[in-house]
Amino acid sequence: MVLRTARLPLALCIAAASSMAMAGDIKFNGFASVVSGIDLSDDNALTAGGEAYTNDTVDNLQESRLGLQVTAPLGDDVRFIGQAIARGNAETGFVSNYEWAYLDYNVGDSGKFKAGRMRIPFYKYSDYLDVGYAYHWITPPKSMYSLAFSNVDGLGYSQNFAVGGMDMSVNTVFGRYQGNLRIAGQDAPGDLQNLGAINFTMAMGNHEFYAAYAQADVYIDSALVTGMITQIQTLTVSDIDDTQLLVDGDNGTFFGLGYKGAIGDIGLYAEASQVKVQDSLIQDSTGGYLGASYNMGSYLVHLTYEMQISDTKKGDGMATGGAAAAADTAITNTLRGLNGRAGEGDASTMTLGLRKDLGTSNAIKFEVSQYDENRYQDKDATDKSKESATLVKVAFEAMF
Repeated sequence: MVLRTARLPLALCIAAASSMAMAGDIKFNGFASVVSGIDLSDDNALTAGGEAYTNDTVDNLQESRLGLQVTAPLGDDVRFIGQAIARGNAETGFVSNYEWAYLDYNVGDSGKFKAGRMRIPFYKYSDYLDVGYAYHWITPPKSMYSLAFSNVDGLGYSQNFAVGGMDMSVNTVFGRYQGNLRIAGQDAPGDLQNLGAINFTMAMGNHEFYAAYAQADVYIDSALVTGMITQIQTLTVSDIDDTQLLVDGDNGTFFGLGYKGAIGDIGLYAEASQVKVQDSLIQDSTGGYLGASYNMGSYLVHLTYEMQISDTKKGDGMATGGAAAAADTAITNTLRGLNGRAGEGDASTMTLGLRKDLGTSNAIKFEVSQYDENRYQDKDATDKSKESATLVKVAFEAMF
């Protein structure tokens, strides 16, 4: 899911921010990720599953990005924060969008109120999701960081406090998202109304835990959805209760849990999430990962196992008439086929990586990932198909 954002050439963003930076106390910061990768397998399962790498040649745009952030003080307790990011695209090159644009108001010593376009606190790494230098992976595990949107237009409030020997924080946002939603492996224009999210974090020494919950009224009014429903109706012999397939204000929920800790030079990481949209043809999805790292000064070795399970909605009870049972089965099988590689089944990835810090704000990373999936690939399939891919990536990360 991608926000509707104004596109602006990155050079213009940099020029504007640079002019502002010379005006006074305005701060100008940036970050960059240059990523190259290749799929060594013949299946290209990762390409079809959303990764934009093939086995033809080394690609270096798909996950590369350049970000620019401007912080402008507007008073004793008020700031404006804006962020523009140019993301690599295999077809169009780099596309620049405004991702953040909000007012930040300090409430006392530990509270903060925000208004504008801001990040939704879904994950452990939500606030610096695009800053590759901030974590050890080239990109965070996709089985967990699976939502294709991350921002909301609205209001937010965060509060930090301490209880006993524990540091705690609560981060909340409420607003609306309008942009593309990912369905059946394709983008479709959507609308998330009454979107609310809350993230609670608790830290004790080197150990940090969090829990997050979000919900919204989900609308997708597009030819893609109506076409899918029409195809289902064509392939069945009974009337269809399409209220269980349309995405017309259905309740969508996100629930996430996470942990990050350290024992000496050993780092431990875990996150898990579940995404559901009730009474719609959108799949239920559960994902997460377990990982560990070992710190050797400027070097860090890490190993991560991630898993994602997608459950296609069943056709039980959607059909009426004399052949309802057969129609329900046809609906289920058709939904599997229409969702393609995002269809019912599971996928896992094992990643081995190395990070080398080159200084206080630069790093190079290398990763090898083995991806395996076991999904229904066709609406008429009675068995799940097994496919795999081997992805090799290298990245240069910088902050400035």
